[in-house]
Amino acid sequence: MKEIRCIVLVPQVGNRMSVTLPHQMPQHEYLRHLEPLGWIHTQPSGKFLNPYLSPNHKIESLRLSPSDVTMHSKLLQQNQNWDGEKNIIVTVSFTPGSCSLTAYKVTQQGYEWGKNNKDTSPDPPGFNNNFYEKVQLFLTDRFMGFFMVPDNHVWNYNFIGLGLVPTTKYGLVLANPKDFYNEIHRTSHFIKFRRTDEAEETDVIDKEDLFE
Repeated sequence: MKEIRCIVLVPQVGNRMSVTLPHQMPQHEYLRHLEPLGWIHTQPSGKFLNPYLSPNHKIESLRLSPSDVTMHSKLLQQNQNWDGEKNIIVTVSFTPGSCSLTAYKVTQQGYEWGKNNKDTSPDPPGFNNNFYEKVQLFLTDRFMGFFMVPDNHVWNYNFIGLGLVPTTKYGLVLANPKDFYNEIHRTSHFIKFRRTDEAEETDVIDKEDLFE
């Protein structure tokens, strides 16, 4: 049994199907005596398995996606200190009134398929449910953990014009992560807001007041 003591948010760009991460793996003094256990991500809307549920009722997807198997396999291939028998993927599903966590391990068969797969479609040929298996996940409040984020506190690059270059170098600091829509992640939006406000103020000043 492994204990998760630290969650590191590295610079990233994500969408509903995949995520782009830097080639550099997390490095810091606080991580020296810890081993990498895998990665965690939110899961897109689940399938509607119950015909009595309304169309807006989302439930957890009960399978690991081909893109997750591919991503995990490539991480195992690129990082020799990752152990395929220990490293897992944890998916987070936001179901009505709850949050569901599920852990998976990619099998050797799945690893061989994933490291060679280049098809990014939702249903690539050759993929099957034998490529992964569920593993037990226990939640407890007995252990205290911590977060680490990039030293500039920016981890979400979705709103940054130049995007994320996989060769990005970054340091880490001990801190709670900023939320997804935090202003530090979308400074260009706030610059536009300011310019719009300044333009509106200028228009008001230039207009003649007929009641003076």
